[in-house]
Amino acid sequence: MAALCDILSCTPADPVTTTAENAGVRKTATADLPAPPANVAKLRPRAARILPDA
Repeated sequence: MAALCDILSCTPADPVTTTAENAGVRKTATADLPAPPANVAKLRPRAARILPDA
């Protein structure tokens, strides 16, 4: 950055612009969540079984 400023004859603050803004409100996971569907067990994969070599 210093070499670039020497070439362009400027200060490090000239090519860099900074602005400050208030951050928006973030959503959190603590709000009321909808109830899961009744058939949620059908959506989950079955556990794998490991069989011994025959």
